[in-house]
Amino acid sequence: MTYPLTDTVIVGRRLQVVATERDDGDVHPGRVVESELSARQRAVTPPGRQWSMADQVHGVAVIDVDGTTPWVPMLGVADVIVTRSLDVPIAIWAGDCAPIVFATDDGILVGAHGGWKGLAAGVVAVAVEAATRHGGVIETAVLGPVIHPCCYEFGVHELQTIPDAVEGRTSEGAVALDVPATVAALLDRHSVALDVTGPCTGCDDRWFSHRVRTDVGRHAVVASWGAVA
Repeated sequence: MTYPLTDTVIVGRRLQVVATERDDGDVHPGRVVESELSARQRAVTPPGRQWSMADQVHGVAVIDVDGTTPWVPMLGVADVIVTRSLDVPIAIWAGDCAPIVFATDDGILVGAHGGWKGLAAGVVAVAVEAATRHGGVIETAVLGPVIHPCCYEFGVHELQTIPDAVEGRTSEGAVALDVPATVAALLDRHSVALDVTGPCTGCDDRWFSHRVRTDVGRHAVVASWGAVA
């Protein structure tokens, strides 16, 4: 089953954002064979739709997708994916990193992959610019399941490389990176509020965690438009 993050109406369109769980299977687009990946996507996205994803490399590249683009497991190398099509679900896969979704009042969906290197490189600012480049306003920002400071011991030097990094503490008292708070702080620079924050991937084994459990599988946060009931 999927984990609901938001189900809301924005200017007459229904926005649904969900996170797949471990029981939905690994959805890493480079590791799962195409036929099985397609089946897993269709199983969790009514009415049986496939998602558009990219090969994420902890960078800031942007890729656009529309309804005419044939489905492939990965569209290209990018950590920000954008669509203006109401018929194209987009997804960010992760295994601790921050999967962020933005939706605007003019129907743009943006997904961003925020590993700590991407956060340091400015992926949040790039994603906000991609969402608003046609003059729309971000109506909601959603952060899916992500590692929380309780499980994310982090080096002090690396912490200093991330703008607006929020220092936390692990459950054992070590220095940690508070990813949700850092994402919120980076969004605040652009007057965007973080509306939803998902659970900790380290504490909750419904999701894959590379850091805590050395999982090789990946879950995804999937965003799609639909008709208002």
